[in-house]
Amino acid sequence: MASTLNVKSLRLRLGWTQSDLSRRLNCQVSEIVQWEAGLSIPSSNHTGLLQLLFSQAEACVLDTQSAARAEVFCNKKDILQVSQSGLREFDKN
Repeated sequence: MASTLNVKSLRLRLGWTQSDLSRRLNCQVSEIVQWEAGLSIPSSNHTGLLQLLFSQAEACVLDTQSAARAEVFCNKKDILQVSQSGLREFDKN
């Protein structure tokens, strides 16, 4: 997870600046710059925090995608709720 590309892509996926990420990780912006440039790697503590942020970001993306698919399903079926199994069946079609 701590690769150069992943730190930058995570930050960009979250819509954060380097300053935003440094505040959340309690580190200097210069450290973020060095990680993203491949000049250094995050400490194990920072790597753990980055992994947590990445998993939370992925969960949010999946929730957002599911909500959008459910909205389309509900509109097409003229219903107000949908189950996960109903959504999976909708995705197959």
